[in-house]
Amino acid sequence: MTTQAKPPRIGHRMRELQAIVSAMPGITKSDALRAAGLPTHGMGAGRELNRAIAAGLIFVEHERPNLCHLFASERDRRRWHLVRALLAPGTPAVRVAGIRAEIAALDAERAATWTSTRV
Repeated sequence: MTTQAKPPRIGHRMRELQAIVSAMPGITKSDALRAAGLPTHGMGAGRELNRAIAAGLIFVEHERPNLCHLFASERDRRRWHLVRALLAPGTPAVRVAGIRAEIAALDAERAATWTSTRV
């Protein structure tokens, strides 16, 4: 007899945190918790966020050991990094044009997920 691993239970707070991170790519853990009205310190603080990360709803990128950024998808992470590169001082004009084209392509890809394919 084999036992199958159960998929993680996904609660409404986990979905709410995913929606917050989706709306604000690159948000920090504490800011996401504040936006959801959850405590940022104390026992059990961040439990729902950590469960959402473990379930794969949210991706984490550590900029430094004590600073991380949250993303709802790999596309959001790529776009966030492109915007940071675009806003960096001294970016050459040729690179700015390329970055803007990449951002436009990512935005078009994201917008395609919002539209219905039914006529």
